[in-house]
Amino acid sequence: MASGTAEEIPEGVFRVNPEHTPQSKQEAYRRLHYYVAKMGVTVSDCLQDALIRQRKAAFEMTDRQLLKTALKGFSDDEFLPAVKEITVVWLHLESLDQGGHDMPGWLLTFLRLAFGATDYLYPEPKSVEILKAYEYCESIHTLYQEASYRAAWSLGFREPASYFASIIIPLFIDTGPLRQQVLQKALTLPASALLTHSLFE
Repeated sequence: MASGTAEEIPEGVFRVNPEHTPQSKQEAYRRLHYYVAKMGVTVSDCLQDALIRQRKAAFEMTDRQLLKTALKGFSDDEFLPAVKEITVVWLHLESLDQGGHDMPGWLLTFLRLAFGATDYLYPEPKSVEILKAYEYCESIHTLYQEASYRAAWSLGFREPASYFASIIIPLFIDTGPLRQQVLQKALTLPASALLTHSLFE
């Protein structure tokens, strides 16, 4: 899977600094829980928006079978695994943005715990299984392509998943700033507000 170093942190990315270090284990877990929940809600919203855009554009399709597939509904058994897939990849991209193994030790632990915490939000597939599926990806581009295909397959697009992956790949390419906002909010909101702050703001 793609990796990164501190020197490769993209310009303009929210950088975690020493002042963002939680002051206690209780605070760290409170921020972790908020972070994972907020990430899941954000991914869910982004995916839903992408599927709505796809549905609106579907009527321009000339292939009737693709049109029928594009207009399909999505059960929780399809939608939630796709959200889990994207969330886990977003967490990996977040770790790259913060310098990979060169990031501060507490942040590395924080993000590793976040991977595991996604299993409480979405039990299946397990986050470790998702990560293993990308072990052969040697570039970010390959990771984007594979993740988009796997999410499209989870959504029930099946055989045409390669075609419908095109509606999902922007969720990896174009959402860096949004992803950064989630981390920034999780690490900078007053600790006392984390339990009451809306995940939908």
